[in-house]
Amino acid sequence: MISFPKHRLSVLLLLCAASVFCLETSGATREPKTPPGNPTLVLESPGGERTIPARDLRFVFFERIYYSRHAPRSEEARGERMDIEDRRRECRCVRLADWSKFKFSKVRQIEIAYPPDGAVALLRVTEMDGAMREMRADSLYGAMDSFAPRFAARVDGEVREFPLILSESGSAWPEEKLVRLLLKRPPKRTLRH
Repeated sequence: MISFPKHRLSVLLLLCAASVFCLETSGATREPKTPPGNPTLVLESPGGERTIPARDLRFVFFERIYYSRHAPRSEEARGERMDIEDRRRECRCVRLADWSKFKFSKVRQIEIAYPPDGAVALLRVTEMDGAMREMRADSLYGAMDSFAPRFAARVDGEVREFPLILSESGSAWPEEKLVRLLLKRPPKRTLRH
């Protein structure tokens, strides 16, 4: 049996505790890794393209709801008023005007083209089986009667939104545009011998 003087034993315990504490704190300062299969954004700006991992990718649309409420006759002659509310909805899909959808889990990539003189982006959705569908952004849910649909993702630590329709006439597309969403990567090739 090995015996250490009391002060040596306490020094060894202190060193072990310090090494465990240092390992835990160094792991806490690191940015979390992007899980495998996480979507990738391709952003285009005048400086060129950049590819970044997307965290919390969502499709954002707005649902317009009409409320018929009672009002005093002094305010409204009919005794009721119409209130309109636009509710923000988010999903992991692309929601179309007829309420059908393309789930992100079933889509390989989405390409977005912004016409320089137009106010409506063009989307090309490629599904996992290779089927492709092209559509205008105004064919998405809520595009005609509410706020413009958009994609939202966490980029560089902050949530950014990428609109698909310009809301005001005469306004221009943002400098940094979302041009491609790579949702699923093709499987890696394996060499068989």
